[in-house]
Amino acid sequence: MSHATPEFTVASGSILYVHMAALGDAIMASAALRILKQGLPQMQVAVLARAHACDYFRTLPYVDEVIPFVADRHVSRSRPWKMLGAAPELATLLIRLKREQFAAAIQWRGQLQDTLLSWVTGARHRVAAVQSIHRRAFLPVERVSFLVTDLVTVTAADAHMVEAMAAPAEFLVKKLGGTPPIDRNLALDFPLSVADRSLADAFLAHAGIGAEEPLACLSIGARSTFNDWRPERFAAVADALAVRHGMRVILNGMPQHAEREAAIARQMVAKPICSVGRLPFGALCAVLARSRLLVALNTGIVHVAAALRVPVVVLNGRDGASLSPWGTEMRIVTRNPYYPRRHPDSRQWAGLVDLIPVTEVLAAIDDILGKAHASLN
Repeated sequence: MSHATPEFTVASGSILYVHMAALGDAIMASAALRILKQGLPQMQVAVLARAHACDYFRTLPYVDEVIPFVADRHVSRSRPWKMLGAAPELATLLIRLKREQFAAAIQWRGQLQDTLLSWVTGARHRVAAVQSIHRRAFLPVERVSFLVTDLVTVTAADAHMVEAMAAPAEFLVKKLGGTPPIDRNLALDFPLSVADRSLADAFLAHAGIGAEEPLACLSIGARSTFNDWRPERFAAVADALAVRHGMRVILNGMPQHAEREAAIARQMVAKPICSVGRLPFGALCAVLARSRLLVALNTGIVHVAAALRVPVVVLNGRDGASLSPWGTEMRIVTRNPYYPRRHPDSRQWAGLVDLIPVTEVLAAIDDILGKAHASLN
């Protein structure tokens, strides 16, 4: 089935994977989706996802089709009434999910929304994960267990999200008589297109960057307001990367971070490469793939780096180890006193990243780059 097909009718005997979370979570779900396809190769795998994650899922070779949820502008945790504006879209989606006659539906979160979407399919097998590591839900799946057929409990207190996502996928493969992979490979995937690589190469060449010149990326912002660090601190880190490690520094972020990028660049001694608003996301990730290090807040870009096997220094606020980069060299810098668990008090989240001093970030960078240099010799 071609990914270019705009409309898709799921054949009987297919699996719906319900993923209603952010892009970083989508990347961490790639291992679970690969398990489903490898274990049940005769079945098609469809993913129901929020609009902003759909393009990523379409790049995965083991996903046969992607079904978008309603437009992202209608989805808001703080303003749930916005969903009323999506009533026609939602009705069409629910009818389609029922009509497609999925053989199985699987979800990894305990959120009520995910559970209801799985239940609407009427699939004979509806599998959900019960996790102690996901955020609290209104009516978590274990409270409405009559809406699913099987609950898979992720028992390890220190389970990473990648492992938690894999657990229900492995359960479903066994239940449907599939063959679980002999080698439990939970590596993440982030395919880069030829076009994205070409754009990245052209951008770097225009900036005067040679093919072997060492690069470091600084991701300077995040969507969440509690995930922030001061521009002058980013500037100090960027200059240290340039002076102490001889690296060209690329500043990246979302379009709304243009003013922040300019403020950081003004305070730097070394001249950075500014990429905010200059590259589409895929090309930005291709630039990251050529880098030797990412320094970032704990947001979706760290999971892109993990999938690309780029070492990461993470400025972590509220989150626990379950949401750290998976499968790459990393250092976590945090003032969360509960780490490796998530900070339980949301009233304190806003100030946690601001407590991180520049000296600790520089020490983490020196450590990870020192090890990387040793491995090359």
